[in-house]
Amino acid sequence: MHPSMLTSTLLNTAPFAAVVVVRVVVVVGIAP
Repeated sequence: MHPSMLTSTLLNTAPFAAVVVVRVVVVVGIAP
C-alpha cells in the first residue's frame, strides 16, 4: 500500500471514526 493511498484512506475514515467514538463515549457516559 502506498503512503499516499494510506493517507487518503485515513483522511476519509477519520471523520467517520471520530463520530463513532463520540457516540460511544456519549452513550457510555450517560449509561451509568
